Amino acid sequence: MNLAKIRSLCAFNVKDDVLLTDFFCCADENAEEYYSDIVNILLLSGQTLGEYLHDLLAYSNSPVIERCLHEQNPALIKAIDYDLGVLKELVSLTSEQFRESLSENEILREMPAYDNGKFDYDAEYFLDFAKKNGTGIFAKYRAFTFDGELKPVLKTDGVRLCDLKNYQVQRSQVVENTLCFLHNQPAQNVLLYGDRGTGKSSTVKAIFNEYRELRMVEVSRNDISELPALFELLGKVDMKFIVTIDDLSFAENDDRFGILKAALDGSLSARPDNILIYATTNRRKIIRETAADREISGSDAIDESMSLSDRFGLFVTFMRPDKQVYLDIVKQLADESGIDIPEERLFAAAERFSTRRGGRSPRIAKQFVGWLKGRIELNLEY
Repeated sequence: MNLAKIRSLCAFNVKDDVLLTDFFCCADENAEEYYSDIVNILLLSGQTLGEYLHDLLAYSNSPVIERCLHEQNPALIKAIDYDLGVLKELVSLTSEQFRESLSENEILREMPAYDNGKFDYDAEYFLDFAKKNGTGIFAKYRAFTFDGELKPVLKTDGVRLCDLKNYQVQRSQVVENTLCFLHNQPAQNVLLYGDRGTGKSSTVKAIFNEYRELRMVEVSRNDISELPALFELLGKVDMKFIVTIDDLSFAENDDRFGILKAALDGSLSARPDNILIYATTNRRKIIRETAADREISGSDAIDESMSLSDRFGLFVTFMRPDKQVYLDIVKQLADESGIDIPEERLFAAAERFSTRRGGRSPRIAKQFVGWLKGRIELNLEY
């Protein structure tokens, strides 16, 4: 194989990938140095050469692939097929054949082999992959944070809707709104309000986990001023995004308050149709007041808080459960955990636990069941 072909790739932006660069440089005198890098990269990745190249292409930023999704152009398909042909030729060579093709270098012959694997993909495969999963960083990851720079979240909370107990009415409102969004029907920005530990944030995470086509971007309340930049970035991506803001609150005269209002209205920078904002708060008044504020302009602060809340088209309330609902949640979680003790003892222990923790909530119920399971396993008092 003529290794110069590697530098001729024209559809996928991967020519500068370190592994492909090492393959290209193997034509030089110091082939053993570059070959050792190839083996090292593949060993550490745990992949065959074919698997590595598949992921490299699938997760690359390719304007050619993105353009192909919106127009039928034989020249674009031809360019994709050319790149795939070059890489198929590279993978078709076994490690031994590749080394033999380089030189009579004794060191090279004694070096360990890599597993070339298989690479049998066509343009239709990668176009279908991009249609379902997006391209670039949005294909490789589903969740992100944004503080002026988009950063992938490598490990997300795996909570599912089926893990969350009770509050079905509240969750169904958010689920139905999300389904409308995914099916290009009118959908609303959502404010989830209520006591701590009632499952507001978990509801948003569970909905994200339920619908694979969603992407989620978490923005801290300290970075709300970055929303216009985020909208501009995500508006160019042909995917659906939920922007989450947890524990929403503002100090008096906080500039970010106006920025969020404008972002919700679209008056600052029109919110693209592929973005919704899901925010949570446990504050009845989103604007935090000082004593002086309350004396001078308490009603004004309330009006300001309401003016923001009103801009969320869907307002969902999660209130702290009463004793019966709390114990019902405990019972469901205990059954799922395989805890088999008399109901009276279970409920008595759950009540003592909630008293020590300062109140009842779904979060406290979950913590209690985890604590109880450990105590039972170790034969400790509870």
